[in-house]
Amino acid sequence: MSMSNYPLQANKVNWRILHPQNVLSTEDYIAEHNDLYLSTEYSNDESGYPHKRFRLHAKYPHNIEQALAYDIKCPSCGNYLKQVGRCRDSHTLGLYKCPRCGRD
Repeated sequence: MSMSNYPLQANKVNWRILHPQNVLSTEDYIAEHNDLYLSTEYSNDESGYPHKRFRLHAKYPHNIEQALAYDIKCPSCGNYLKQVGRCRDSHTLGLYKCPRCGRD
């Protein structure tokens, strides 16, 4: 499965709402040129079924409150993502899934 990366653009009215942008580029390029972006992560459950998740990444360090402040839209359907995993560090933030696309 291919890995995708999505630069995030803030809503002009509400900076907390983030919209993923479809850009064909490397993760290094996206990370260097964007303050926030999503990367795609896949994991298999016990029966081998793959689950698609999105990891939020930040160029500048975030504390927990800052990391939780965002409402992120799904790159596939536009529904809001739900956080399902915690931050790894101040730059590698929460893990998200789409309740509409990724029903599991």
